[in-house]
Amino acid sequence: MIGITVIRLTIGLTAGIGVGLILGIIMGYNSHMKGILSPIIGLFQTIPPVSWVVLALVWFGFNGRPAIFIVITSTFPIIAINICEGISNIEKNLLQMAQLYRFSQKKRFMHVVLPSIMPYFHSAFQVALGSGWKIAVMGEVLTTSDGIGGMIKLARLNIEPENIIAWSIVIVMLFYLSDFFCRKLFLNKGNLEC
Repeated sequence: MIGITVIRLTIGLTAGIGVGLILGIIMGYNSHMKGILSPIIGLFQTIPPVSWVVLALVWFGFNGRPAIFIVITSTFPIIAINICEGISNIEKNLLQMAQLYRFSQKKRFMHVVLPSIMPYFHSAFQVALGSGWKIAVMGEVLTTSDGIGGMIKLARLNIEPENIIAWSIVIVMLFYLSDFFCRKLFLNKGNLEC
């Protein structure tokens, strides 16, 4: 049951982070596109996850896909906004120095842009990971009978509050475990963590 939830969360987070990175980079480098995309991202950011669940049920049915969908819709605005801010706040002196020393696009990205936006990505990722666990399980409770959410739904139907508390503790432990592994995975050779 835990594995099903982990797979759904991983798919949702990966897709959400991918979309968020692309949109954040586009908005960070193009102020015209930022003006167009910001209201759309704001829309996704403010619509409650439960509204997305209802729509996802209509689109995907009772099969667990709505849980993935709402993780994506809640993740990509967080990532996009933070990456855009990170790019906007890159020190102009560093960019001028890179231009002066004729850094290639790749070298400029690796040595100037990436280190500048990593703290923003790190914060956004931690928020997305924590909310992702909650939202994925909520989506499962409302849309399917498997995964951790399915177990919580079953415990609710059988009036077993101790099982609901136990599964809630499991979710918290899984968050800390996943956060720990992600920090290790993305640990940069410098002092930048992600």
